[in-house]
Amino acid sequence: MDYDSYCPRGGDAYFQKAWYIVNNAPEGGGIKGWKQFDGLRNRYFLAENLNNSRFALMHDAIYTYYRVGLDNFFDKEDEARLGIINSLNYLNTINTEIPNSMPIQFFFQGKNTELIKTFSRANPDIKKRARDLLMKLDVTNASAYKDMK
Repeated sequence: MDYDSYCPRGGDAYFQKAWYIVNNAPEGGGIKGWKQFDGLRNRYFLAENLNNSRFALMHDAIYTYYRVGLDNFFDKEDEARLGIINSLNYLNTINTEIPNSMPIQFFFQGKNTELIKTFSRANPDIKKRARDLLMKLDVTNASAYKDMK
């Protein structure tokens, strides 16, 4: 996923390698999560989703989050926050079409605290826009976003 943050679709080759690994994982051995029938939240579905064209906006969201958002935060805070809101809008589009998808949950597991800190010092309009999107996209942490000061 790191390579997706450097250039648009920069991680594609690595997502394809991950898909190859998942599809060639040995059967048995007592390790679950490598096959489609091992549940809905596992390595198989994460690799499949990240290679599926239905999740193309996920890659755009990652790129936008870092390059348009965080990478510009030092010089242009408000513009950077708007870039992050754009990335959240990409995620919202995916979430509308494919609710509760694993890649979106995966994204927020690692970003929720960072997002709270990023928008806590935003102007009220930007903070409200971010809060509304975050509470919709990351229901698990909705109370933390609601309390965002």
